[in-house]
Amino acid sequence: MKAHILPFENRWVNAEQAWQWHRELEHLGEGNVRVMYAEHETHHADEHAVVFDIPAGFVRDWLVFHDRRTSLRQTLWRTTVIVLTLIAAVAAVIAAFRA
Repeated sequence: MKAHILPFENRWVNAEQAWQWHRELEHLGEGNVRVMYAEHETHHADEHAVVFDIPAGFVRDWLVFHDRRTSLRQTLWRTTVIVLTLIAAVAAVIAAFRA
């Protein structure tokens, strides 16, 4: 059996169980899991599991992983736009001096 490596730290269970939980959360989708976690924290904070049998700490770590990944994507996108804008501005200045 292939060993799966989670893209975030797992402090909760063995690797195989964590991978199953990760797949379940990915299948549900980030938006749905975020709503379920918020509802759990608001109304059922004393209960151990948020989704099915997945503990709140694991769900929180999974959401933090997705937040970091989204933040990284936004930073890369902004950097790309800034660099391309800078290149276009330099090209425009060079074209203005040549004319």
